[in-house]
Amino acid sequence: MGQTVIYVSCQDSREIDVFALDGQSGELAVRQHLITDGAPSPMRVRPDAARLYVGLRHEHAVQAFAIAPGSGELSPLDRVRVPGAPVYLHGDPVLRVLFSPSYADDNLSVIPLDAHGEPQNVSQRIQDLPRAHSARLDQTGRWLLVSTLTTDAIHIFRLTDDLCLVPNDLPSMLMQPGRGPRHVLFSADNHFVYCLNELDGSIDVLAFDAQNGGLTFLQTVSLMPAGFVGKPWAAELRLSPDGRFLYATERRSSTISTFAVNDVSGLLSHRDCILTEQQPRGMDIAPSGRWLAAAGEISNHLTVYAVDLDSGRLTASQRCATGERPICVEIAEV
Repeated sequence: MGQTVIYVSCQDSREIDVFALDGQSGELAVRQHLITDGAPSPMRVRPDAARLYVGLRHEHAVQAFAIAPGSGELSPLDRVRVPGAPVYLHGDPVLRVLFSPSYADDNLSVIPLDAHGEPQNVSQRIQDLPRAHSARLDQTGRWLLVSTLTTDAIHIFRLTDDLCLVPNDLPSMLMQPGRGPRHVLFSADNHFVYCLNELDGSIDVLAFDAQNGGLTFLQTVSLMPAGFVGKPWAAELRLSPDGRFLYATERRSSTISTFAVNDVSGLLSHRDCILTEQQPRGMDIAPSGRWLAAAGEISNHLTVYAVDLDSGRLTASQRCATGERPICVEIAEV
């Protein structure tokens, strides 16, 4: 394993904070405070950890940054305009394209990448996706799911060989009214989809058919702490690298919930719920599975947790200040 690096996008101070994480002790060291030419919000590390892609929300742009081997420090590369404020970023496994949904502008942009991993002009814009919040490819790189929060739907697209999105024969699945689908994730075996619902603080488990792109409802679990009173506001969803545990953040209770994943049925069972940073919006898990980092949008701090690989339980290790209004957290090995 190389150096573990944590990236935190800080929207209001217009910076990306770069921390080195000691993979043995959990100690943090500041590597870089990179001032950005815009307000960084969503981020995505490329699978080979050579590039970091950042959505500049107010500037309607997506920018690439080169990741220095060994240190993880960032150098700015090209940026492109997109027809909507980026709220999420995701790419295909063979590094050809990025997808950028826009919550504010109800659309999705397809952004080709050149041979160096730099973004090119938008090749396709899909309209009429009300409050589009995430876009996620399955493990084969063939199917893209787009969650639309206000219409309680997951839209299903097929990615063609020439990187064009085509609606599936059954183009969407309607979820329970009022839940507000926010983020979707595929299981490592591609058999299941997990959907975090922002408005009622729940997670839906769906069976996924990789042959025809079909979804079938299996289960709903709550991530809200016992005794919570108020309106939920769920934020982030992450799977452990081994697929055994699912973690979700909730902003109004400032908690992280842990669920065990059944490796046969895909169903979830609640394991734990802990207090974390105030209004946790961004969270990620180190590739080793041993560390989880969560940032508080109001507290302007990042906490790193040691992960028990047997139980999935979290134990706070170190806390560090960030820039103002941290939005997204990405962890990579460089």
